[in-house]
Amino acid sequence: MAGNGKAAAGRGAAGTALVVVTGLLLSGCGTPPWETAASASASASASASASARSTPQRSSGSATPAPPESVAVGGDLAAGAVSRTLTAGDLSVDVRYWSTLPMDEWTPGADKPLSMSVTTRGGGSDSEVRLVRAAVAVSYRDGSGADVTAAASPAEQSDSQGYAVVTPQSWSGTFVLGAAPERAARLRAVVTLVLTETPVGTGGATAQQTATDTLSVDLARAG
Repeated sequence: MAGNGKAAAGRGAAGTALVVVTGLLLSGCGTPPWETAASASASASASASASARSTPQRSSGSATPAPPESVAVGGDLAAGAVSRTLTAGDLSVDVRYWSTLPMDEWTPGADKPLSMSVTTRGGGSDSEVRLVRAAVAVSYRDGSGADVTAAASPAEQSDSQGYAVVTPQSWSGTFVLGAAPERAARLRAVVTLVLTETPVGTGGATAQQTATDTLSVDLARAG
């Protein structure tokens, strides 16, 4: 698959560091990067995830509460990757998320790479659609569901010219989510994608469309 790459650093404050690496994927042959990464991630964490999701067997004795470590990690990314279809105006936005780091290694103190690929369908048949901004804002909760304070600015990648994302063209990028407070048990990532849609050859005005999504990831415990 042919493409070009682009990198930028996200802005983070004391609690969380965010870094973004981006690239443009064009149509072509070969295995898409998210399929290779997701397969490796799912394979590396398959035994731990399967064990965590298995149904406990009943016994004649009194029930013993499962320790926190037995809770399945990964949340929305428990399978290693997940696909979503979002709506932005008259566009259908197909987003694929994955991580090259096995989900049982997504501990609070680890740098956690979150990759995504974006392509669009619909809109005007003669319109040019470009992704001009992608951002990820992160927050945390502890095991009881209470918010965990961690100051951080959203990581983002933007380009005024944008990236062509009408299928089969697509944009891909990786956001590295830095260390979280140790008591964080769940990560919430709000993804914002800003696109422009311009009629080709008609002199029509450019429209700006926005799609948002949320990923919830249960963090693993170190050790």
